[in-house]
Parts: sequence; structure tokens; C-alpha cells
Amino acid sequence: GVISATQLTFIRFFFGGLCLLPFAFFDLRGRGVKMTVRDVLMMLLLGFLNVTLSMTLLQYGVFFANASISAVLFSANPIFVALFSSLILHEKITWLKAVGLLIGLGGVVVAGFLGSGSIEGENVTLGVILIVISAVLFGAYTVLSKKTAAKVGSLTLTGVSFTLGSLCLLPLLAWQGVSPFGFDWGAIWVQIVYLSIFVSGIAYASYFYGLSKTDTSLGSMTFFVKPILASVFAALALHEEIGVNLLFGMILVLIGIVVVLLANKQASKKTAVK
Repeated sequence: GVISATQLTFIRFFFGGLCLLPFAFFDLRGRGVKMTVRDVLMMLLLGFLNVTLSMTLLQYGVFFANASISAVLFSANPIFVALFSSLILHEKITWLKAVGLLIGLGGVVVAGFLGSGSIEGENVTLGVILIVISAVLFGAYTVLSKKTAAKVGSLTLTGVSFTLGSLCLLPLLAWQGVSPFGFDWGAIWVQIVYLSIFVSGIAYASYFYGLSKTDTSLGSMTFFVKPILASVFAALALHEEIGVNLLFGMILVLIGIVVVLLANKQASKKTAVK
């Protein structure tokens, strides 16, 4: 009721991206990598896909549905990563990965379309659809960013793509007739600082620093914690009810992701042996 979904997405990723840029600069310098115009254009495209499209749709999805369902559905993005890896990178889908994909997608259906039945509101189904599309787009972003991240580093990719992607929202805000900063800052400045500086800035920097110090598979385990924590926070802070269907869907999504990760680990071992 204070800020639009488009404004919130712009602000959190604009300031979050700016927070990451100094870290990205030192990371890039340490790697001894020089960015080309092509690299910047690719990060602009990735920022548009992630921030302008995926994150904006997610924000509208949260607005129409609720935080618990949003967290569960969006946490399924590793499943869509596996699908796009097969389609774009031509990675083989083994029977184990196929089982994981089916279980996870089943969880998305149960949590999203059956679990949303207890939520009041006229546009809950629309919210669920927007969140699923957002997760699909984020999966595509993850796969397409792999080559660029390998060259410039995940930190640089994230900082630059966040900043450029947020700027792509300015025409949409102008079309909506909304000023990027035209809202009551006094009412929600704490939330704005937390979402932009701490979540889109410090949390992402911490995540990538953690990934550099540990195994990637272990790092991806954070996806298992996100929907559980979000549902607990939503119940405590927003008094959202966690229904049986949502809980069951959450479990299926998590099982699906575990199976897909096991399939990836199995495939990596076979490749290493060859």
C-alpha cells in the first residue's frame, strides 16, 4: 500500500547493485580480467531477464498471493535450471534427474494451485502463475549466465547485471506514470534499507564469498532452507497460515531438488572418471 512492485524491484536492485560494484571491481582486478563491450551487453541482457522480468513478476506474484507460497514456488528454480541446462547446454537428463524434475514439478502444482485454495483474494491464481513464470525465467538466467560468470566472476556479473537490469525498469515506471522514488520513505525506510543494502547487496556478496570457500553443491543447499525460513517468518510476522497442501508441496519441491542435485553429482563423477 506504500510502494508499487515495480518501484520496489527498481530500488532494491539499483542500490543493491551499487553496493556490490566496489566488491566486483576488486574481484575483477584480482582475476586480471578486462571486460569487453560484448561482456557488458551480455550482462545487460542477463540483468533484463533477471531483474526487469523475473524479479518484477516475483514481486507482483507476492502481492497477489502470499510470502509462503512465493518462497516455495520460487525455490523450485533449480528444477528449471536442470531443464534449461538440458535444452540450452545439451546436458543429458538421466532417469534420476527426470524423477527429481517430476517430483519437484508435482510439488509446485500441489503448493501453488492446491495450497493457494485457503488464501483469500481475487487474484491468487494470477499470483501463483506469475511466481512460476518468474522461477522459470530465473532458471533461464542462471543457465545463460554460466559462461559470463566463468569469465568475469559471479560477483561482477551480479553487481553489473543488477544495476543495469534495474535501470531497464525506468521506462516501465515512466509508462506506469510512477516516479522511481515517489513514495512515503518515512513509512518503509527500514524495509527498503534491509531489502536493498542487506539482501540484494550484503547477502549476495556473502553468498558468493561463501561459495568461493566451499563446495558448490553444499552452497546450493541454501535453497532448501529458504522456503522453510520464509514460511516461518511469514507465519510469525504476517500471520499467514501454513496449510497441509503447502507443507506437502514444500516437501515435494525439496525432495525434487535433492534428487536433481544427486543426479548432477552422479553425472559429475562419471565425467571425472572418463
